[in-house]
Amino acid sequence: MYYQNKKNSTIPKEWFFFNPENLSDSKKLDHLSKNVGVIFFNKNLNVYNFLKKIEPYIKFCREKKIKFVIPFSKFWCSKYHAFGMMIEINEKSKKFHSTKNKYKNYFTVAKVHNIKEAFLAKGFIDLIFLSPVLKTDSYPEKKPMSNYIFISLCFFFKEKVIFALGGVNYKNIKSMENKNLHGFGAISCFDNNEKI
Repeated sequence: MYYQNKKNSTIPKEWFFFNPENLSDSKKLDHLSKNVGVIFFNKNLNVYNFLKKIEPYIKFCREKKIKFVIPFSKFWCSKYHAFGMMIEINEKSKKFHSTKNKYKNYFTVAKVHNIKEAFLAKGFIDLIFLSPVLKTDSYPEKKPMSNYIFISLCFFFKEKVIFALGGVNYKNIKSMENKNLHGFGAISCFDNNEKI
């Protein structure tokens, strides 16, 4: 399988979406299992400030052997040996990132919200987060995708590594399980880092 040929062959089934501006997220990170991956995100900071802000947390993850993903920065991915790089899905990003061999050393990661983004992502994204699959406190204004769309996208991306994102926890993920779903991403689910 293509994914097994990259430098990190074990892909976590659970991902903590970590906002460095949120103090409670920092506490969750301290108690996170090394089997849970970390995806850094924040839309309020400019790219430079964000990358500087997450630098100590990246060092923490590396020391604890926690796999992590950062938003698009080829330089930082290489510098810190990131597990993956989060990419925004749009026409421009597809053209820019479509040459797959540019990213041999780390995974390309993206959130997919609809069919249009799915077609854009299929050719060059390795790890797909289907979002939002349920109503979520983080983005209450976003309507969850229907079960039909969710299952259809899981089948559409069956050759990729797929995760459910948005309102997911250890209890409700069981009702979404299918042969094409690898795991899930979440924020509040990791409050106590305990399975329900």
